[in-house]
Amino acid sequence: MNLTANRRLRDKDGQIYDIVFGTFFLCGAPADCDHFTSLTTDQIEKYRKRFYTPEMFVSMGNHIVCLPLEVD
Repeated sequence: MNLTANRRLRDKDGQIYDIVFGTFFLCGAPADCDHFTSLTTDQIEKYRKRFYTPEMFVSMGNHIVCLPLEVD
């Protein structure tokens, strides 16, 4: 689909395990429910902090390097 790399996803140890391409949204998805739900206030704050800083991805040989961009 030729979408632009958007944000990296990290595991609990901070290691990158995947990259989100294109526009995305976050929502709740309870295991016992068949529809999406709103995020809690705590979740909104958590993900706002986590994804606030834009990132740039650069290919260097066989690796992809993720660089945070400065936000004014």
